[in-house]
Amino acid sequence: MKGKSRTDQTLIEDIDFSKLMDLRVDYAFKLFFATGKTHRLISLLNAIFENKRIPRVVTELTVTNPNLERVDRKDKLSVLDVRARLADGTSICIEMHLYDLIDLKYKSLRSWARVYGEELTAGEDYTKQNSVVCISFIDGSITDSREKNVEKIHSLFQVMERDSHETLIDDMELHYIDMKAFVKCCNEMRETGDDYDKFTKWLMVITQAGIDNKEAIKNICTEEEMKEAMAALDKLSADKVKRQAYQRRLDEVYFYNREMARREAALTEKDAVLAEKDAVLAEKDAVLAEKDAVLAEKDAVLAEKDAVLAEKDAEIMRLRAQLEKQDMDVAID
Repeated sequence: MKGKSRTDQTLIEDIDFSKLMDLRVDYAFKLFFATGKTHRLISLLNAIFENKRIPRVVTELTVTNPNLERVDRKDKLSVLDVRARLADGTSICIEMHLYDLIDLKYKSLRSWARVYGEELTAGEDYTKQNSVVCISFIDGSITDSREKNVEKIHSLFQVMERDSHETLIDDMELHYIDMKAFVKCCNEMRETGDDYDKFTKWLMVITQAGIDNKEAIKNICTEEEMKEAMAALDKLSADKVKRQAYQRRLDEVYFYNREMARREAALTEKDAVLAEKDAVLAEKDAVLAEKDAVLAEKDAVLAEKDAVLAEKDAEIMRLRAQLEKQDMDVAID
């Protein structure tokens, strides 16, 4: 590939993609972006902000939770998030989610509110509140879009006026990056050029395990930054100790998803049974309603007969009264 020395070319060409860590696993993501040097995380953040035309350029940051241990060890699936603080005080919270998409938007808002609430000390001016940016890499859509043919890869949510779309404050940014939609898009593309923007290149690195055309990934390595990233991932994946920890995390995610799938299947089965029972009850209700209609019709006929009989009784009473009057008149005469 053009722009490479023979040594560099051999390095990229010899990468065994089947042995690379999947950066969609939160342990691998944090290990790759948030431990050691921060240049890759800075580049990724700038690519994300540039993709939404946000005028924020990150030049330096501090990872505030570089540890790879879970806060709650009892919770095997607690998310290994990445937290960082930019030079201007902006807080960044990045989470990698391969599960629990249904509740994610609520969790994201709570995470933002929690971090935002920690930014201001007692008695401090509210205008000095630092912004909080939450970025969630997800394996699916965050919204129930009615436009089924539209798969949005990068969504940004802020507090805006409904009609004018005027932003209330710039302190809230909720980014959702749909890796599933991105991988699908990549696998449907025929081009394998290296002229993608930085956002696309970083997503290709992060989701490389799901991209079928590995040549497209190799082609982005004509850029020095991407070449360094892929080489670093290859080296990281070869570390036996880190590999074991990664595999444990991968197993946790696998068994969690399998258990969730089992529960969902059980709920689906229960829903099917309930639906069948509802159908039977509905059928019985329809039969009863039909019987009620027949009875109502009979009642109407009987009511009509009763009305006729009442009319005849009234006529008989009238005639009887008339006869009694005539008899009385004759008696007097």
